[in-house]
Amino acid sequence: MEDNINNFNEIELDDLRRQINDLKQKVDQQGRLNEDLVKKAIQGKMRGLHHSLLIYCLVVGLFVPFMIWDFIESGFSWAFIIFTILIFACSFIAEYFINQMKISNMGEDLVETARKLLQMKKNRKTQLAVGFCAIAIWIPWYIYEIYKNIVSQVAPESVTFFLTCVIIGMVIGGAIGLAIGLTFYRRLQRTNDEMIDQINELTREQ
Repeated sequence: MEDNINNFNEIELDDLRRQINDLKQKVDQQGRLNEDLVKKAIQGKMRGLHHSLLIYCLVVGLFVPFMIWDFIESGFSWAFIIFTILIFACSFIAEYFINQMKISNMGEDLVETARKLLQMKKNRKTQLAVGFCAIAIWIPWYIYEIYKNIVSQVAPESVTFFLTCVIIGMVIGGAIGLAIGLTFYRRLQRTNDEMIDQINELTREQ
């Protein structure tokens, strides 16, 4: 009778062990599945971010040569023209280095990926602050260059009128450009936040 009880207990223990092992395997498989899904989601978002940046750089890159040509034709100083070129060149270089991340390697180490994404956000904030400082110098300099051209080309009594028109046009154009730029900036930062949130959620589950 005692042997039967012992055998029954052993059978129950074996069944319990099998159930625990099966549960562990399911948990491991589910964890790997979730991790793979997060990797694919992160890679997809980063691919979309890179495409958006490429379109932005192409649009701006096509616009810049025409703007520089117009500055040259208008007789703007070469110091101002070189400063303008440097602003755009530095912006393109910064975009490249801030957002360069090999998509195929993203998610291999989730903690490291999250760290890089956080650093990307911080670098983008720094870039925005530096950009505002550069624009704060560029705008009054641009108005001064316009003023020089107006003074040399129109009658003295018309200077105020033309300069007012230029300033109004700059305010409108600047507001539109600022709205587009900030919308694009927020989109990039939001994409980073979504990727970081997905990683945090997965690591909490693990």
